[in-house]
Amino acid sequence: MKAFIDHDHMDMLQDQNLCTRLLNWYNASHRDLPWRKTGNPYAIWVSEVMLQQTQVKTVIPYYERFLQRFPSVNELAAADLEDVLMVWSGLGYYSRARRLWEGANYILQHLNGQMPGDYDGLLRIPGIGDYTAGAIASIAFGQRIPAIDGNVKRVLSRLLAWNEPVETVRSLRRFKERLLAWQSVENPGDFNQALMELGAMVCTAAKSACGCCPLADVCRGFLGGEALLYPLKKPKTRRKDITRLTFVLRKGNKIYVQKRPAKGLLAGLWEFPGSEIEDSDGQSPNDGLPDISRDEYMVHFQKALADRGFDLLAEEQFRRGVILHGPIWYTFSHRRWKIIWVIIDLPEPRSPFPLRETEGDYSSNSKDEYSEISRWVSLENSGQTPLPVAFSGIYESLQSELTSSLQELE
Repeated sequence: MKAFIDHDHMDMLQDQNLCTRLLNWYNASHRDLPWRKTGNPYAIWVSEVMLQQTQVKTVIPYYERFLQRFPSVNELAAADLEDVLMVWSGLGYYSRARRLWEGANYILQHLNGQMPGDYDGLLRIPGIGDYTAGAIASIAFGQRIPAIDGNVKRVLSRLLAWNEPVETVRSLRRFKERLLAWQSVENPGDFNQALMELGAMVCTAAKSACGCCPLADVCRGFLGGEALLYPLKKPKTRRKDITRLTFVLRKGNKIYVQKRPAKGLLAGLWEFPGSEIEDSDGQSPNDGLPDISRDEYMVHFQKALADRGFDLLAEEQFRRGVILHGPIWYTFSHRRWKIIWVIIDLPEPRSPFPLRETEGDYSSNSKDEYSEISRWVSLENSGQTPLPVAFSGIYESLQSELTSSLQELE
């Protein structure tokens, strides 16, 4: 590696000239994004949560639709969680929506519906962490607080040629020190957004457009010819590939869905029941379909569904033989599902409780927990239930099959 530049260069980094050049670049070059047109702390909060692990172009329509449906923190808190998940549906990482809703309820119940006006107060809200609190406090309230996301870590690691993984406590402490030395007194929010914008548009992960960077001549990574060596990161945990055996219970144009647990993967969303089958050898499953015996199907079926009212019909179909569909692949941050599915056609909806049919859907008359965790929905109206994107391929296959059947009857 080339030798680092001397301490006079570090003094140059500490100069407010860096801040001035960065803000001038931002004012002339930043993207026109809807959340940059408001000082409303609630709207900024929504945008920051949505932008976590999601591209800007994807977030924009969801952001606008979410604020139209829940224009204030009080209206979000008053909403049913399922309605919130429905509006969020398709954006992914649904735990973000749940945390946002829980935070709004905390504000309503403990803070009289008023968002705190400073960093420390924001940190006390469940679901708001260090970065989000810093972003809201600086942008909405003009507080000189750093907001360090992945883009900012990358920019700083290259500016400083930082030879340590950016996730460490020492790295975070060093980055905060430098940002407080550089951050604008008059426009701390714009300064934070400028660094984020620089990381998103110029100093990107895949490449660094150093010729367009307003800070290139004070960047140790660039001047050493090693910008793309940074940031250093801890080795990632190997993502697991897991087969997800899925059971599609169908009665005509209606399908059976159940609610996932309140915690964990896809928490609180509706799903086709299923069971994970992790490869015994630890290797990634290929695109082939596994060989599953009748008895194994039944074991997985009983594991996937709490309702034992379907067992006899399912066992009868497994005995006759099943057609295994798929696979469809869906990637989460820590695992990848290889989704395969079996369609079980039922002669009538089965439930431990009396059912009534309303507007084409089956719903339970009972207030027992089963009425809260399972339901029948028509394929035409499945969009009214917050269903994970992971199962969209199955929906599309079922809808295509239904359309073909209707066409044959015409």
